[in-house]
Amino acid sequence: MTINGKWLSAWLLISIGMPLQAQIHYNLKPTSCLNGRVFVFFNGAIDSSKALPGNYANAVENFEQRVIDAINTARMSIDVAAYELNSLNIVVALCKAKERGVRVRLIVDDKAAPNNNPALWKVARKLLEYRYKVPYMTDAGWPWVKSKDNYFKGYRGQMHNKFMVIDYLTPSKEDDCVLTGSYNYTITGLVSMQNMLVIRDYELADIYTKEFEIMWGSSTEVPDTTRAAFHQYKGDVHNGPLTYSNLKKQLEVYLTPINKSKSRPNFLQVIADLISKEAQHDIKICAFSFSTKIEIDDAILEKQEMRPGFDIKAVFEPSLGKQKWSLYNAMIASPLSKNPWKKPAEAYLADEDKHLHHKYLIIDAENPDTTDIPIVITGSLNFSNNANEINDENFLVIRDRRLANQYLQEFYARFNRAKQNSGLKTEIKEEAGEEDLED
Repeated sequence: MTINGKWLSAWLLISIGMPLQAQIHYNLKPTSCLNGRVFVFFNGAIDSSKALPGNYANAVENFEQRVIDAINTARMSIDVAAYELNSLNIVVALCKAKERGVRVRLIVDDKAAPNNNPALWKVARKLLEYRYKVPYMTDAGWPWVKSKDNYFKGYRGQMHNKFMVIDYLTPSKEDDCVLTGSYNYTITGLVSMQNMLVIRDYELADIYTKEFEIMWGSSTEVPDTTRAAFHQYKGDVHNGPLTYSNLKKQLEVYLTPINKSKSRPNFLQVIADLISKEAQHDIKICAFSFSTKIEIDDAILEKQEMRPGFDIKAVFEPSLGKQKWSLYNAMIASPLSKNPWKKPAEAYLADEDKHLHHKYLIIDAENPDTTDIPIVITGSLNFSNNANEINDENFLVIRDRRLANQYLQEFYARFNRAKQNSGLKTEIKEEAGEEDLED
């Protein structure tokens, strides 16, 4: 089955209510990092003036096509954990992979997938479930998991991951590939500001596969709902630095939330400790959602107060940045903030066509000390207690100068645009919850 371009464009316009501003470029020779094992893609413009020599970031990228290309390379297996899935082109690619004999397994969030764009999901479900019989499940109640109480402190947990594992089943350890980042496999995800990583690494694929199978309840094609576990009910899985990979000195992986047995760490504390111990010069924040009264904002504030000249810059999604609990209002010392900083920092609300959906921190990317390796923290995790204690999430900690510089190019494009239009979005809306107004 193919998707007619005019029909899909009509769906796009209905779904997002605006002309497409992104996805106009597909770089045939994208810039890589970490000896060609890691690629990071952005679907917005970049500030190339910040680029190191020969290190221009991969900008204005077609994420949908990148995902489809990865699916089309699969020879034996594809595992997808997707908060949302309504890109019919991606659905068709998954179905065609199943048709050619690839094992395809799919987990989606029980509320987001059917509710956020029900017309598209209805078509997607017909393709997946009835025509191609792709096995899929959700984190609670529909269509198969019917007996799990996936709540914590009164909140419904979200299966908020956006990752895909390609060819973990093949005998070779060289073709294993993980896609992760902030990009939901959706129509609106194409125009919200996003980042996506494509990483070829066997150990990373092994860790993500184990996490997937905890939620799937099985290592086979068929899910086992008697063993499937989500949210705080999940068992242990590797969290921390890679141990035997070629990337073991550069890459750490974390899979949330804290579980009932406490065998998974406090992830906000992990990030806070990293900031406290390793941030020497600057921190850049680009965030869809960032709460105050969490371990990370305390660590950032301590750097600002205790380290003269420490540079903090931030840009936030307006719909959540305006809330009284947000770090944005604290950083600008708004009197309406619940925790205003004594000394304001440079922070702005994003000025984008759609959501700013990033969830990344950059540490010391502008540090003049060339012996200090910059750090990027990125993934599906919003900086909130919900992400730490309730939701299924994943994030990476990556130590690499070139990769951090690519994120820096993306950051300044978002930051400078927000700064130029600052003052246009200053009102504080009525109080809202700290968790995701996802696309």
